[in-house]
Amino acid sequence: MGSSGSRVTATSPPSHRRRNRFPRAQSRMASSSTKAMEQRDTLRQAARETVDAVGKILSQLPSVDIGLSTKYSFNSLRHLGPNQGVAFPQPATIQVVNEDTLNAATKLWTLSQAHGSSRPVIVNFANARTPGGGWLNGAMAQEEALCYRSSLAYSLNPNHYPLAVDEGIYSPNVLVLRNDVASGHQLLVPHTPVADLPVVSAVTISAIRQPAVRTVQLGNAKAQRVYARDRDRRLTKEKMRLALRMAAIHSHDLLVLGAFGCGVFGNPPHDVAHCWLEVLREQEFGGNRWREVWFAVFDPDNHGNFETFRQILSGKKV
Repeated sequence: MGSSGSRVTATSPPSHRRRNRFPRAQSRMASSSTKAMEQRDTLRQAARETVDAVGKILSQLPSVDIGLSTKYSFNSLRHLGPNQGVAFPQPATIQVVNEDTLNAATKLWTLSQAHGSSRPVIVNFANARTPGGGWLNGAMAQEEALCYRSSLAYSLNPNHYPLAVDEGIYSPNVLVLRNDVASGHQLLVPHTPVADLPVVSAVTISAIRQPAVRTVQLGNAKAQRVYARDRDRRLTKEKMRLALRMAAIHSHDLLVLGAFGCGVFGNPPHDVAHCWLEVLREQEFGGNRWREVWFAVFDPDNHGNFETFRQILSGKKV
């Protein structure tokens, strides 16, 4: 009996010991879950505030149609002709900045005011099925961040969706309405007069979701992930061309590009950066077409994509 009792004790610890085996880990998990829920609730409230702000602004800017947008495709914008716009004296020098998209665009908007350029154009890395992705439900990726801070979602007409793999949307009038999260995420109105709000344009394209990737050794450098299938790389470059064509036909010369699809969609940053450089250097986009080409790659902890894009793109002439 004593021996049998010993075996039972070894295999079945008292219930109070089982409950308290990982109290700290459980506490951390509960705390993390609570924090995520609180952040989501805060962002849902920000979305409601942005929707309300857009509604109030509409009557104050009757001459600016912030709901205007046009859908394009590979077939409708096949190839740019020779540069018919202003040819700048020299090629643009790529800058890679560790900032979110709208912070970079706002700086270029200020530059456009000083130089009489057209407003900057940003690239929205879109959810192909849902306008604005999950912004109304507190999600946070690049597209959602744009929607919380601007009128972009108002221009993403549900009739344009779902976006086919060869389609994109051009939104000419996107008002910047809010500071970034690091600065408090506060609405700019009513403290900033509506007429003084920064205005940018946006091209909306969707990246490939979870493409197959492989790891390759590139000379003496560390191994990098690249597209495993040539067709995925070709499609990514076609999407980039569509974005640049939409910008060019609307006479934009201030570009804010970025790490296209390199977040939750799982596209390989090293290869995506090279794709951008290859496309920007194609003859179609030559002729000193651009005044400024910035890549906004927000990486506050320097553990993400900023350094990859900086090494490949910073200082390159296009």
